[in-house]
Amino acid sequence: ELGRGAQSVVYLARDPHLEREVAIKTLHFSQPDAEKNRQLLVEARMVSPLRHPNIVPIFEAGEEGGDLYLVFEYVAGENLGAYLRRQGRLSPVKALGIMIPVLDAVAHAHASGIIHRDLKPNNILIAADGTPRVMDFGIATPIQGASEGSAQVTGTPAYMAPEYILHRAVSERSDVFSAGVILFEMLLGRRAFVGDSLNAVMQRIAEQDIVVPEDAGIDERLCTILLKATARDPAL
Repeated sequence: ELGRGAQSVVYLARDPHLEREVAIKTLHFSQPDAEKNRQLLVEARMVSPLRHPNIVPIFEAGEEGGDLYLVFEYVAGENLGAYLRRQGRLSPVKALGIMIPVLDAVAHAHASGIIHRDLKPNNILIAADGTPRVMDFGIATPIQGASEGSAQVTGTPAYMAPEYILHRAVSERSDVFSAGVILFEMLLGRRAFVGDSLNAVMQRIAEQDIVVPEDAGIDERLCTILLKATARDPAL
């Protein structure tokens, strides 16, 4: 077992046919939901053609005993969330060395018509050689029709864009906002938005602008980029 979440477990496995290690993510919902499984399989098929040096590809997807599973390339390393807990605040050079390849991967997905929708430190893998890899396009959505949204909240609250929280609006700019929040976390060594509950976190994102402390030692040009990426108005 490599890790687990509220509805998933990730295992290290071996593909006996191609003789390679893979990561298998199993998804288990409290109530069987054939329609949700069908939709997730559609999304997996949509994402599977993505090939980029900074994206962890999906090899296979299917169902077993009513539960969905996804098979990914196995990449030895640790996710950015764990990396930040171990390393603490990063230098601007180090932070940008991670963020620029991540943005290149996200731009590639956007050019392919796909929005990640759940960009966060735990979905960025730092490989053993230091290469950042974006993973887990599990709730990715096509750009075409993405703005239609739904009443259901999907994603990780601390990295959601304000327009998604307020209006369920989704676009490429949703990923840009999430990337800006991750950059803040790398540069400051703490989350941009915290609260006593998930609702409190989402309320802060919707109502409060990010403030970079004057003594943070962040270059003015970099600070401008950070504030533009995390502007509450996506048009900015």
